[in-house]
Amino acid sequence: MSLRTLGEICEFKYGKSLPEGKRAPGRIDVYGSNGPVGSHSEAITDGPTIVIGRKGSVGEVNFSDTGCWPIDTTYYVDRGCTAQHHKWLFYALGKLCLARLNKATGVPGLNRSDAYEQKLFVPPINEQERIAGILDQADSLRRLRQCAIDRLSPLLRSTFLTLFGDPVTNPFDFPIQSLPKFYISPQEGTKCGPFGSALKKDEIVESGIPVWNMDNIDISGRMVPPFRMWITQEKFKELMAYSVIDGDVLISRAGTVGKMCVANSGCAASVISTNLIRIRFGPDLLPIYFVSLMTYCKGSIGRLRTGPDGSFTHMNTGVLDKLKFPYPPLDLQRRFAAVVESVEEQRAYLCTHLAELDALFLSLQHRAFCGDL
Repeated sequence: MSLRTLGEICEFKYGKSLPEGKRAPGRIDVYGSNGPVGSHSEAITDGPTIVIGRKGSVGEVNFSDTGCWPIDTTYYVDRGCTAQHHKWLFYALGKLCLARLNKATGVPGLNRSDAYEQKLFVPPINEQERIAGILDQADSLRRLRQCAIDRLSPLLRSTFLTLFGDPVTNPFDFPIQSLPKFYISPQEGTKCGPFGSALKKDEIVESGIPVWNMDNIDISGRMVPPFRMWITQEKFKELMAYSVIDGDVLISRAGTVGKMCVANSGCAASVISTNLIRIRFGPDLLPIYFVSLMTYCKGSIGRLRTGPDGSFTHMNTGVLDKLKFPYPPLDLQRRFAAVVESVEEQRAYLCTHLAELDALFLSLQHRAFCGDL
């Protein structure tokens, strides 16, 4: 094993521009800095190809098993660029963390001369092949777990449609109800973002009572931890009207309008930020049914945007007050809620296992490129 510079063992070639309008139908992947961005009828690389982000996602490394078309925001390494084992080199480039070499003051960019100066230990080809095989197996396990996680949301959507049908056609003839019938207390958020009017920047503290923000809601209708803002107990007393309890529905009213989730943080106390609306339902409407309805059938049940064409990116409770939707029997809502609970338990298990696999992969990668594998 010898210590070499990257420039000694491979060449970074420039990708070639290929606007979407000039791509012909085909099965050849077109790669941007962050992975495949389309397809084309021909390739410009020879055989297995490593694609490196040059602009945008600087230093991001992707691998194509066959020839492809890397566009002009990338570099690439194909069969003519190196004598090393391609998959080993792919993992080695990931370990080098090329993103740290970004020197651009505007658009992020990677200078290949800087990349060429990076040093790494280069084992013989047969050892490179062995290392690549081990890392491939570990990475394959990670991908399988991620694939299983990715399938859970479509499963819930399918279950929803099976139980309740398309809400537009309402095939089970559920009665149509207005949302305000089920309100206990809708509430727009406080002005409590970091630069909001009711909370000054210096009123945000490093720990205390958590503040819900838009980044705590995923577009798939799920709560996203962790919290990133907190207020003191004293400030919370002033904002009690905006407090959140588990089971409340939280909806983003600015930015990505209409994202929503059911609060399930387990926190004894928390408040919503100015970018959110909180709705608290009575016992006759399960929050998970409503959130799933609006998430899986977005655009089918009313508009969550204000403005004459529905394009103005802002929302208020007046929009929700006009919302009408199919109302299924409560026992059917409970059946769906039980499925959601089961799926979320499975998601939590898979995510924990994926984290363990990620840690294993990183450990193997570290050992591989320190000569200990």
